Amino acid sequence: MNIIFPPVDESYIKAKVHDGFYSNATELVRDAVRRLREFDDNKYARLMTALDEGDRAIKEGRTEPYTPQLLDQIEQDARHAAAEGRKPNPDVCA
Repeated sequence: MNIIFPPVDESYIKAKVHDGFYSNATELVRDAVRRLREFDDNKYARLMTALDEGDRAIKEGRTEPYTPQLLDQIEQDARHAAAEGRKPNPDVCA
């Protein structure tokens, strides 16, 4: 497999190798792919955990009807959190 990188990425890779973070470009790319795979695996695991929790909540009757009022409250809470500088959970924003 041959990969062609844009000049900016190629310079970055060469700098990382030159600075000793990796012994060669192949090692850097393997590390990047491994990290991406781990990220995807973790994201999938978090999704499955959330779905399991949702199923349990439904079975136990711990639900709240989705109404315009609930949506307004969610929006108000989000605006308040943003005004305080709190970052949203990336799991619910992607």
